[in-house]
Amino acid sequence: MKTKNIGKILVIGLIILFVGASVIPSINAINIKESKLNFNDKNQVVPLFEGSSYFILLSDYTDGAGQENKWAVQMRFDSGLMIVESEFDAISLPITLDKWSEIRVEIDLDGDWMEIYYDGDFLIEKEWTAGPNNQMDGELNIAAVDLFAYGASSVYYDDLSLEELGGSVVWSENFDSYTNGQDLHGVGGWKGWDNDPFWTAYVSNVQSRSPENSVDIKGNADLVHEYSGYTTGQYIYTAWIYLPSTVGEPPEAPTIDGPISGDPGTSYDYKFNAVDPDGDDVKYYIDWGDDTSDVTDLNPSGTDVTVSHTWSASGKYTITAYAEDSNGNSGPSSTFQVTMPKEKTVSYLFQRILERFPNAFLVLRQLLGL
Repeated sequence: MKTKNIGKILVIGLIILFVGASVIPSINAINIKESKLNFNDKNQVVPLFEGSSYFILLSDYTDGAGQENKWAVQMRFDSGLMIVESEFDAISLPITLDKWSEIRVEIDLDGDWMEIYYDGDFLIEKEWTAGPNNQMDGELNIAAVDLFAYGASSVYYDDLSLEELGGSVVWSENFDSYTNGQDLHGVGGWKGWDNDPFWTAYVSNVQSRSPENSVDIKGNADLVHEYSGYTTGQYIYTAWIYLPSTVGEPPEAPTIDGPISGDPGTSYDYKFNAVDPDGDDVKYYIDWGDDTSDVTDLNPSGTDVTVSHTWSASGKYTITAYAEDSNGNSGPSSTFQVTMPKEKTVSYLFQRILERFPNAFLVLRQLLGL
């Protein structure tokens, strides 16, 4: 009896060792790689608007005339110095961020005079025909407004108007009759500089003074609206400008969906989906946990983006991903665990033992006295 018990114990021990030996390599192969991408500084928002952006009124404008056009008002909003200045006049005021600020130009064409105010503060007064360089070569005419980004990031305009002093509003624009994202070239009297669609700008609902739209002046935008017949009299030109301290909100953490296990050397598809609160396009930065990474192209917010990946070795891997919008705002990251290869159960391994040693069960029965 004692010998039989010892035999049973030895056989059971051999089975455990055999099965264990089959499982141990998979355990030893676990290799959670460190991320190559830096996820420590994510969930960042691009700082205040960058560059210099211009509000311009012209006393003479013709498509294609170039420098022959006549500038009357040239206000430069400088993100580096945090000022707005009447360019070339060495007169400036501090800019205000994250609020709608009024640009007000009081124009007296009969007296060839104007006064410029920003956010309720007096900026400068001089002859309307003086021009930015004070060369006195302008015209007694309100010819056009020019919203010029000069490569800067987003600046928003809303509720523009031209009002005859003591009379009525002769022209106004609040951008609310257009749709979000609409190209303004050739619409509502607006056009790109020189009537070139390359210089167009787009309607936006990210900010608005009067719900629900404004115009987003950024990048190559150089948006012009011409006027006709304003050569005498007194007028007030008003435009409201919004200078953001942030360029929109960052995207949310992406969802990650796909197989949680598989076999090394096989390609698997994973879907990434992040929503941007501003509706901006997003791209995905993906670290696969095996010292490799991918960056996708920009895709519409809230749509699935499928990316394939192949792990070459056995292991447990952590997929880490975050989304970045078209303004450069980066959202928080998400993780997803994957195991390569698929974990094998003891019953599966025992089945493989019996397949390899078909007489093992008969021997086992005799040894165990079954």
